[in-house]
Amino acid sequence: MTRVELEETLERLRYLDVPICELPTKINGSFLKLIRQVEAEASRKGIRFRPEYYLGTGWGCVNKSISIEIPFWFQNESLMAIEDEMAYDGVEDESEIRMGLRHELGHAVNYAYKLYLDPEWKRLFGNFNRKYKDYYRFNPWSKRHVKHLPDYYAQKHPDEDWAETFAVWLTPGSSWRRVYARTPALNKLRYVEQKMKEIGHKQPLNTRKKRDVPIEKVKMTVREFYGADYEDVSPSEQLVEDVEAMRRIFPNGFRSTRNLRDAWKLVHKYSPLMVDKMSQELNVPYHSVRRILHVFESICKTYDLKTRQGDEDEKIIGLSVYLSLKFSKD
Repeated sequence: MTRVELEETLERLRYLDVPICELPTKINGSFLKLIRQVEAEASRKGIRFRPEYYLGTGWGCVNKSISIEIPFWFQNESLMAIEDEMAYDGVEDESEIRMGLRHELGHAVNYAYKLYLDPEWKRLFGNFNRKYKDYYRFNPWSKRHVKHLPDYYAQKHPDEDWAETFAVWLTPGSSWRRVYARTPALNKLRYVEQKMKEIGHKQPLNTRKKRDVPIEKVKMTVREFYGADYEDVSPSEQLVEDVEAMRRIFPNGFRSTRNLRDAWKLVHKYSPLMVDKMSQELNVPYHSVRRILHVFESICKTYDLKTRQGDEDEKIIGLSVYLSLKFSKD
C-alpha cells in the first residue's frame, strides 16, 4: 500500500466512526460548483427562482417546499468512497449529480409556483394528490413519458413525471423536440417551455422552506448508517487491527486539554530507538519495523490521537509490546 493509499484508507476508516450530525453542514466547493452549473442552465432558460439546498441522508425535495436535500456523502472524497463501496449502484458521477439536481429543481419549481393546481398540468401529468408508492410498475416502451433518471422514474407519480419532464427540458443538448417528436411526451415538454416563459421571471408564490432530515439531527455514525464494518472500506485487516491498537494505546476523551501532546510526535521521536531494538532483539528487518511505525504514526495523525505529558514511558511500553506481538505472529 502506497503512502497515498494508506492515508486515503485511514481517512475512510476515521469517517466510519464520525456521527453524521458532526459532519460539516455547509455544502462544499466541488458540489457547489455543480449546483451553480445547473442554476446557470436555469438562468439561460429565463428562470430566476432559486431553491434552498441542505445536507441530509439522501436526495429529495420536501413536499410543497423549496428545500432540496443533498446526500451528505458528497461532502468529500472519503465519504464518497464509502458510499461507492456500500451503495448498490455506487456513488454518482458529476453527470449523474447534475441529472439529480435538474430533477429536484423541477420539484422545487412545481411547488414554488404551485403548478400542480393548474388544470392543464393536471390534464397532462395527472392528479398530484395521488397516493405515492415506493414500488411501481412501468412500461419501458411508453411514449407518454420522458426518460431521464433510471428505472423509468417519470412513471412513478405525476409529480415525478413533471420533475423528469422538466429535467429533460432543462438539460443542454437534450434535443427533446426531435427525440420526443410525434409522442404524447412532447406535449408535456411544450407545456414546460410555455410555463417557464410565463412565470420564469416572476417571484414564486410559495417560499416555504422545510428540512426533512438535515444531518444536524442524525445522531448515528456513518458506520451505523451503512451497517458497515471496518473491513468493508479497508483492503487490509491488519490495518484495521493497527487502528484499533493505536486507539487503545492512545485513548482520547481527556477532560482537560492541559499538557496534551500529539501522539504521532511521540511515535516519531522514539521510532529510531524501537527500530534498532526490534531489529536486534527479534532479528526483524530494519525496514519492516520502520514501515510499521510509519503506519502507526499516520494512524495517530489521522485520528488526532493525544497523550498526556508524563505518560511517555507507559505509551512506549504499550507500543513496544504491540510491535513484539505483531512480529511474533509472523
